[in-house]
Amino acid sequence: MTRMSVRNLLLVYKKSARWDSERFKAAHQAHVRTLDKVRCHLRRRGIRFKAVYRARFVDYAPYEGVISVGGDGTFLEAAHRIRNQWILGVNSDPERSAGSFCGADGSNVEKILDRILKNGAKIQRLQRVQLELNGKRLGVPVLNDILITHRKPAAMSRYRIQLGRMREEQRSSGLWISTAAGSTGAIRSAGGRKLPRGSKGLQYRPRELYRKPGFQSRRSRFRYRLTGGEIPPNRPVRISSLMREGLICVDGEHWTFPFRYGDRLSIRPFPYPLRVIR
Repeated sequence: MTRMSVRNLLLVYKKSARWDSERFKAAHQAHVRTLDKVRCHLRRRGIRFKAVYRARFVDYAPYEGVISVGGDGTFLEAAHRIRNQWILGVNSDPERSAGSFCGADGSNVEKILDRILKNGAKIQRLQRVQLELNGKRLGVPVLNDILITHRKPAAMSRYRIQLGRMREEQRSSGLWISTAAGSTGAIRSAGGRKLPRGSKGLQYRPRELYRKPGFQSRRSRFRYRLTGGEIPPNRPVRISSLMREGLICVDGEHWTFPFRYGDRLSIRPFPYPLRVIR
């Protein structure tokens, strides 16, 4: 068990859609009930907190812990701004919302909050990575995955990938690079495999590599060798763009960065793992 301070918390929540269909009404009502339950429980315990919509910019530094209420999207949005605070993800609608990072939901959130107050909660440390674009650090630590692709989904993605001393130019539909925490997501659907969540290594997988007739013959100097696999924690990862309109997508679609011809991206471990209450 790890002692956690709970004197001043940040409550980060999503805004659910109140559309006319019964499905969206039910989702909205479930989310509001869970959010109200968390607020009421914190007030009854005399815990000071500030509640903010997830897209609003807030300085996280003064807060000792973060509670996200929503699903994985809300959790990831909050995780991008955390340095060394702990975080608890609360899935506000388990029937309709993905919440693989969430350690609580409306049925058990009060019990888990009490466990935190009694320093009886378990902390899991998840490896994150940081990105440097042309030598400048991008301010978003990556928890889940990175997609390198052309800005237009139907266009070919061209890039050069370097893993340690191995380097290769590729043409594909894009390149996935994921942490262990993200290995159950899109990269797995693309042919990757699930890694132990506590692993510090990475995984990569090109999407739909372009295979021109004769391009992959054994004698061809263009034969692909870097077709996917695990990357040890200390092996450098570098990607160079060969696209005029490339993109770097971080943990989904909320954070994107232009990746134009000649740009160079470096990926390395982030010094602060994410401390997640499981």
